[in-house]
Amino acid sequence: MKTGETGLNLIKGYEGLRMAAHYSPSEQWTVGYGHTSSARHGMSVTEGDAERLLREDVQPIEQLIADTVRAPLNQNENDALVSLIFNIGEENWKRSTVLRKLNAGDKIGAANAFELWTKAFVNNELVSLDGLVRRRAAEKSLFLMPTDASLVVPSSDVSPASECEPEFVSDKVLNAKPVVNFDEVRGDRKRQLSPEEKAARTRALFAATQALSGDPTKMIISKEEEYADMGVTIGAMLAGMLALSMTGIGLLLLVGQEAPGLAAMLGLSYDRFAAIFENLPMWLAAIGAAMCYFILYILVKRISRHDLKRQRARDVSRLTIAD
Repeated sequence: MKTGETGLNLIKGYEGLRMAAHYSPSEQWTVGYGHTSSARHGMSVTEGDAERLLREDVQPIEQLIADTVRAPLNQNENDALVSLIFNIGEENWKRSTVLRKLNAGDKIGAANAFELWTKAFVNNELVSLDGLVRRRAAEKSLFLMPTDASLVVPSSDVSPASECEPEFVSDKVLNAKPVVNFDEVRGDRKRQLSPEEKAARTRALFAATQALSGDPTKMIISKEEEYADMGVTIGAMLAGMLALSMTGIGLLLLVGQEAPGLAAMLGLSYDRFAAIFENLPMWLAAIGAAMCYFILYILVKRISRHDLKRQRARDVSRLTIAD
């Protein structure tokens, strides 16, 4: 595919026209629209010569694209790639993410990869240059522009996500992340804190202390404490259900003893009460044993919770002493 006028004009706009040979920072002579192969000291060209040299310079690039790109390209995509390769060179093109994404069938990824080529060495330091940023943006825009439309309007039904901003953290992620990971604090007790870490932790502890009336040990509930609280709640519920069942048996027997008529209306015959009395010791022993177990379970969980709080207090004290 030959380079169109749009691609040539893009190269002209960013290369600029030099009628006389110029020694560029890349330590080579340049003349016309970025022509280097035959440029030499004292050489001068006309605008027509510069146009001819540019068309000759893009021919190897057109062949390079034909040899390396396996994906079908339209005219705008081809012109954008010619401008890119004209600027970054053949070797950089062959190892570029743009080429890799194109051959993988990911044209959006290839378009985004244009933006990787915006840096250059200035005084031995790699920095982004505004000229390269603007050129890559223009090439990317041309690459994404359909050949049958001059303007593409995005759909109003789809809005960009807030997560497009690199520093943005959604509420979902923020709420799922623990404020303080006490496992990490316990795991590096022997590590010496840097002055910055001491200052940051002290500020966090001070803010939490002020917010919670001077008790920094309550500033966060760890996963272990959360599990302990869940165990206490479940144990209390089961113990309450057993106590309720024991109360129900007592009320049933009281109704049979004090109000036989009401018991008969409820369908509780003498045989049923006899069966209840016969099995009553076994039921009471089973319910009582189960209640004792769950009460003991609750006590163990409460002790574990207090141990975690004491460990929290020791962690906080260590940070305070370190400061």
